[in-house]
Amino acid sequence: MQYGTDPKDLSQTAKNPIRLNQGHQYTTFRVRIQGLKPETTYYYTVTSEESNGTSDGVKSTVSKFTTPGPGEGIVTRP
Repeated sequence: MQYGTDPKDLSQTAKNPIRLNQGHQYTTFRVRIQGLKPETTYYYTVTSEESNGTSDGVKSTVSKFTTPGPGEGIVTRP
C-alpha cells in the first residue's frame, strides 16, 4: 500500500504479508499504519506483488480516508 497526504505523491509505504485461503473467494488485506496526524486526509492505493516481491501489475485506483480529531470515535463499516 502506498499512501500520503497528496494524491499525486503517495511516497509512504505500508506492507503486510498475507496468507491466501484457497477456500475463500475473497482476500482481506490489512495493514497497520502508525503516526498518522489527526483530522488529516490521506490518499492510498494498493498494489499486488508476487511472493518474490515482483509486481504483478495489479493496482487499485486512489482512495482516501480522513483520520478523526482528538476525542472523536472511529466508525467502521461491516
